[in-house]
Amino acid sequence: MNTFRNRLKRGVAATWLLTSLGTAAVAQGFVGGFSGEYTGGWHSPLQINGSVVCSDCRLEDVQRAHPQEKDLYQFSTKHGALVFKVASVNDPATFNAVVWPQRLWLRASDEVLQQLAAEDTLFKPIGLTGILGTARTLDVTNVTISR
Repeated sequence: MNTFRNRLKRGVAATWLLTSLGTAAVAQGFVGGFSGEYTGGWHSPLQINGSVVCSDCRLEDVQRAHPQEKDLYQFSTKHGALVFKVASVNDPATFNAVVWPQRLWLRASDEVLQQLAAEDTLFKPIGLTGILGTARTLDVTNVTISR
């Protein structure tokens, strides 16, 4: 009886230890993005090329008006939302894994956000570079608007 009780205690202790270590390892991976270096997301810059279709509008409205259009995304900012037609992305696998459904938060300076939403930039080629975080937020580091 005493031997069975000792085996049971050791088994419970081993199970607890292995479960604790496994949970800590998985949690560390999710927090670190499985990269171990940058904890806010991926640290290689994401380059998104495309154009603003409309500002201060919703994705559903544009899709309803133009059902044939593909690769439309709603980029929300602290000033509102805009619909962006994505032409290309330097890392499509990462982009498609994180940005589904087709919504993304943009975080940038007020000047950059106003420039993106300006009427004179509609349908002009735009390049956005930034760090895509695990919270579906693109921290914009550079914007190039072709005139």
